[in-house]
Amino acid sequence: MRSALNPHPLVVAAARVLLDRVDELADGVSALIEREEPAYGGGDPVSHQDLRDANRLNMVAILSQLAGVPGPGLASPAETGRKRAEQGMPIAAVLRAYRIGTGYVWEKLTEVAGKDPETAQALLALATDVWGLVDDYSQALTSAYQETIAERMRRDVQAKDAALDALLTGGLVEGSRLFDCATMLRLPHHGTFAVVAASARPAEDAVPGVEGALAWRGVRSAWRVERDGQVGVVALTEAVPIDQLCEHLRAHASGRVGVSAPYTGLDATHLAARQARLAVAATPPGDRGVVRYDDAPVPILLASAPEPAAELVDATLGDILALPERERGVLLKTIDAWFAAKGEPSAAGEKLHCHRNTVRYRLNRVAELTGREVSDPVDAVEIYLARLAHRLAGGVAASRRSPARRTG
Repeated sequence: MRSALNPHPLVVAAARVLLDRVDELADGVSALIEREEPAYGGGDPVSHQDLRDANRLNMVAILSQLAGVPGPGLASPAETGRKRAEQGMPIAAVLRAYRIGTGYVWEKLTEVAGKDPETAQALLALATDVWGLVDDYSQALTSAYQETIAERMRRDVQAKDAALDALLTGGLVEGSRLFDCATMLRLPHHGTFAVVAASARPAEDAVPGVEGALAWRGVRSAWRVERDGQVGVVALTEAVPIDQLCEHLRAHASGRVGVSAPYTGLDATHLAARQARLAVAATPPGDRGVVRYDDAPVPILLASAPEPAAELVDATLGDILALPERERGVLLKTIDAWFAAKGEPSAAGEKLHCHRNTVRYRLNRVAELTGREVSDPVDAVEIYLARLAHRLAGGVAASRRSPARRTG
């Protein structure tokens, strides 16, 4: 705040005249603001009494400084700024109202001073300092407003994070608390929902701009960024059902995305969150795509039991994974092509760009190393599941235990 004013005694006297009339002036300036500033005209969120009280306090602050008597100083505009921010008033409207108020005070000062030429001259000489004082007060109001908005945003973010966490973890009581969380997140209280989990590299958006893009299509959702991706609750609509949601995610995802089965009732969100995360885990690392929980039962089964799945990989493919990289890769690609070709050697050969007899030779080698024949339905299931589990683990060989091998 600038140094204290040293007004002429005649200006001091004029300011004290207005201090004695401050209640009358508060009524006048409040009516003027309500006429000239639309944001204050309806009495909501700032009532007439609220506006009058603030105007009175701010006029007392400025006039007290001009009159050389103790007053609230910058605490008055700062309080106005904080209160208007909490009420959600636009800062532009608040500052316009403040300018109307300070202009009104100056007008009344000139009216009093105009009755005496010497007082008018003294007031004119002080004009620059007076408007500098008004700038100080306006800055105090603006700073308090901005600080309050920033704090309010921090509180809102914290409250939304807590509400979303409660939904995703099941840390809710039933009834009103559930509705409070939905309201905080701007989700409907009733409807059909899906949870989306997306995996991404650190500092990378898994589904860039997803909340805004869905909102543009009339879909409400709530999201948070996690250490390894994003997770969100989406309120499905008739225009954007689960299939349309998956199409949108598929077009914009930068990595693996898992989508839960649709569900009704937000109290089941924590169960859907587990489904969505399992669906992410049911996609091999490095792949880019969308997996629905209810569309991938076998990968989901393996993803839900990672330790038994790793043991299956060791027991079934352990000897293959111990081979040199080139030979290991050839046999794993042959297994993949065999199942993709539905067990037809010629079709598998086309995929591998080799003769069908070469496919058979490689499969014989697989049988030697695994103790399992792809022609045997049970053996084929074990090989298929082990290879899928190996891919879901990122193609990483499990710990080298002696593989459990079966011989005929």
